[in-house]
Amino acid sequence: MHEHREALDEEIEKIKRILSGNIKHYRKIKRISQQSLANICGLHRTYISDLENAKCNPTLSVLMVIADCLDVSLEDLLKEG
Repeated sequence: MHEHREALDEEIEKIKRILSGNIKHYRKIKRISQQSLANICGLHRTYISDLENAKCNPTLSVLMVIADCLDVSLEDLLKEG
C-alpha cells in the first residue's frame, strides 16, 4: 500500500509540473503577465505564480477558468508536451 501511495504522489507531482509549464506557456503566447492573467481570471497574482511553480493543487473549477481565460481546452493545460 505504501509503495502504491508513493507512486501516486509521484504521478501527482508530474501532473503539477506539466500543468505549471502549460499555464506559463499559454500565458506567454498571449503575451500577458501573471498579474493580467490573474485579473482576467479573478484570481490573485501570487496564486498564478504558485500554479506556474507547481506549488499548489488547483481545483477543477479553477483549471476550467484558467483554460477559458487562456482560450485553450482543459485537456491542453494537462497535456504532456
